[in-house]
Amino acid sequence: MQAQDIMSRPVITVHDFGSVRTAAAVLVEHGFTALPVTAEDKRLIGIVTEADLIRGAIPHDARSAVHDEPRGAPPAVVDQVMTRKVRTAAPDTDCADIAEMMLKHALRAVPVVQNRVVVGIVTRRDLMRGLTLDDTEIGRIIRRNLDRCGGFEDWAVKVRNGAVVITDPVNAPSRHHIARALALAAPGARQVTVLEAPAASP
Repeated sequence: MQAQDIMSRPVITVHDFGSVRTAAAVLVEHGFTALPVTAEDKRLIGIVTEADLIRGAIPHDARSAVHDEPRGAPPAVVDQVMTRKVRTAAPDTDCADIAEMMLKHALRAVPVVQNRVVVGIVTRRDLMRGLTLDDTEIGRIIRRNLDRCGGFEDWAVKVRNGAVVITDPVNAPSRHHIARALALAAPGARQVTVLEAPAASP
């Protein structure tokens, strides 16, 4: 499964000169945790997260024992709070690698970039969505992938607990890697085995 198989698109982005208030409103309205930040030419130049927006933005209540030090004016535009070093993926990046990146760097979202332009975004929720699919739905997606490719009409597909077994009825080992790749593109497919059908008894 690759980023392009599960990424959310089209992507809602904000400009670096956009207001902090607007960025916060978009996150709240859509339930996002991060927004890619783009320049006027649509190039990715940063990302703004919930953490970026709330960091230092909420003053202590006057009734609390903590007293704020005098501060300057709060940040007004995204450029002042965004994270400039962004970890990204390409459309063909393996989702397993994206998951490892998220865990290693505590990321909630990874923009998918092609030619420096954001074409999608993969969130933890996108990755989790595949884990919620039942075997019937996974099998249906794999069957659709095989049928779109053509030449796999008689190949049987069985799924159990996310593990996929595809049976080749025509003894065509040169096509096994294609069938396996098409199956692994299905969200929720965790393991794929391609077998040849047992030879008919004489």
